[in-house]
Amino acid sequence: MVHKVHIFLIALLLFSTIFSFLDPSTVQANRTVVVATDVLNVRETPDANGIIISKVQRGESYPVVDSQGEWLKIQVTSSKSGWVASFLVTESSDGARSTASRSSEGANVQVLTDDLRVRSGPGTNFSVVGFLHANATSVQYLEENENWVKVHFDGVEGWVAKEFVTILAKKKEEQQTETEESIEETEGQTATITTDGLNIRSEPSTQSEVLGTLSSGQQVEVLAIRGEWLNISFNGTVGWIHSDYANISQPSSDSGTQGSGSPKTEATIKVAGLNVRSEPTLNGKVLEQLPQGTTVSIISERNNWCEIQYDNGKTGWIAGWFLEKSGVSSPAPSQSSDGTIIIVDDATNIRSAPSTDSNVILRADEGEEFSIVAVEDNWYKIKLHDGSEGFVAGWIVATKGNATSIKRAGAEQYLTNKVIVIDPGHGGRDVGAIGAQGTFEKDLTLRTSLLLQDKLKAAGATVYMTRMSDTSVPLQSRPQMANYHGADAFLSIHYDSIDDSSVTGTTTYYYGSSDQDLADSVHSSLVQFTNLRDREVRQENYLVLRESMQPSLLLELGYISNRGEEITVLTGDFQERASTAIYQGLAQYFRGN
Repeated sequence: MVHKVHIFLIALLLFSTIFSFLDPSTVQANRTVVVATDVLNVRETPDANGIIISKVQRGESYPVVDSQGEWLKIQVTSSKSGWVASFLVTESSDGARSTASRSSEGANVQVLTDDLRVRSGPGTNFSVVGFLHANATSVQYLEENENWVKVHFDGVEGWVAKEFVTILAKKKEEQQTETEESIEETEGQTATITTDGLNIRSEPSTQSEVLGTLSSGQQVEVLAIRGEWLNISFNGTVGWIHSDYANISQPSSDSGTQGSGSPKTEATIKVAGLNVRSEPTLNGKVLEQLPQGTTVSIISERNNWCEIQYDNGKTGWIAGWFLEKSGVSSPAPSQSSDGTIIIVDDATNIRSAPSTDSNVILRADEGEEFSIVAVEDNWYKIKLHDGSEGFVAGWIVATKGNATSIKRAGAEQYLTNKVIVIDPGHGGRDVGAIGAQGTFEKDLTLRTSLLLQDKLKAAGATVYMTRMSDTSVPLQSRPQMANYHGADAFLSIHYDSIDDSSVTGTTTYYYGSSDQDLADSVHSSLVQFTNLRDREVRQENYLVLRESMQPSLLLELGYISNRGEEITVLTGDFQERASTAIYQGLAQYFRGN
């Protein structure tokens, strides 16, 4: 009997010991969250008034050790943990598609067609900022969504249609060479930063810890070079930065001569990160990049390219249309102007005077070029092929040469600095509606939301997403994010389903009467762009609308229970049109409010 009691006591002790480890902290530690806002306060207690004990940055991941209501306790360091609002973080998931996963370090883009339009944003509603040709080299890949690719070339950043380019990843041999390259020590060298928000990292890798950030124009001391990484010192911080975003200056003792005795014109770089090339062509080797505001000396010019001298005797070629020559101001009305305009669309009107009321004297075709004679009231006066002159609106054509581009603000003027919270409905275990052929609503809502996010950000809006990947987000947290950020608009994106498979169309819901104008603007745009059946604007008592203190809408963008409509909304073309419609509807609303 005594023996049995001993066995029972030992078993009880083991049982209690095992379960003592299964407390909420241990269970929660299997969860990881990613910070979804720029700077997030970590508090001592799960309360908005709790003492701030630390701050964490967007994109950083932390294990969850406890939860309480809408608050999560994260392990910030080995000795420090604190509470953050759950709606300002997203769950980490193996299959998650994050912002970081949408970019590719060091990749280039191969252009597959001539005269590929580069636009200021990811959509045909954005203005043309340049052109790329099939033989273009050194076109740098920045990021992408499902329909558009953001690129950088010769100081210009913009978006191109994905179907006309191929993304080329770095060759494995190049990546291996980089890791094997030895560190080259430098002496007396400095570097000038050419971009804002450049991360200083603890190791020469984009995966290493961020020690701080640098801004465009700041100068740092270069301690060593390893492949494409610079070991730098700045205000007591020693770390690594990527050389693509810094221009190295040689020690003063290396100053060269002024070169030839030919007269030189001073000029200033007008764009950020302008490539200096070995020859006057886009095929020339990139020697380095010069930041906006750099003063250079022009030695010679050839076909709109300028041979320049910079950094105590270095020489190279840059595209002349990105230079502002000293003593030369932007064209004033009726002032003559160098350069050429390029027609962007077929049947572009050339008029007899700088006004849309004047007579059309010619309809020009896409790709045609005309010399600029003068600029009048945002119109280019151009020389036609027969020697006569005409006028074309400056905001509908592209330019090359030294002419200043004329832009008439479009929808983006009403979206700049607006705060928009986008809520891709459902996510994680909550798949939402299931289509006739098995489509999950949660996947469609994320696709539309990511496209919309890119368009709004390109217009200058501040955009927050309730989720960036296939993660679960509490329903109450979604409108709370809009309240927290004081959003100018909160949009919950959904796709509909019903037992009756014949039902189709798009519906827009709002809660308060003050939101009806927003609903009317966005819904009208959706019907126009998507060509779906108009199921009208309706008032409804949905939680995500009721709990939001900001202007809010819930959008149902088609019925996936209808097989035909499910096939339609799955296409990239529909996703592009739907996201454009919401973008334009928001602009229309803010224009009148």
